[in-house]
Amino acid sequence: MSRYLVNRCICHSRNFKEVKAYAEENGITSVEELQADDFCSCGCGLCIPYIELMFETGVTEFEPGAYYKKASNAD
Repeated sequence: MSRYLVNRCICHSRNFKEVKAYAEENGITSVEELQADDFCSCGCGLCIPYIELMFETGVTEFEPGAYYKKASNAD
């Protein structure tokens, strides 16, 4: 287990708790909607898989690579 967790959109300096709260307050359910509002996920894109996982699970902190580990377990 990594001692570091993925918990933010680096380009917009927003943690996923803030992203989740914004999405809930504004009825947003997808990364594309967050991008349309220019709220997060508009720069490097590294947070996109984690934001998708946040929408799916409600979790706001992830082990590095959690999205990819989940995808490989589904195979």
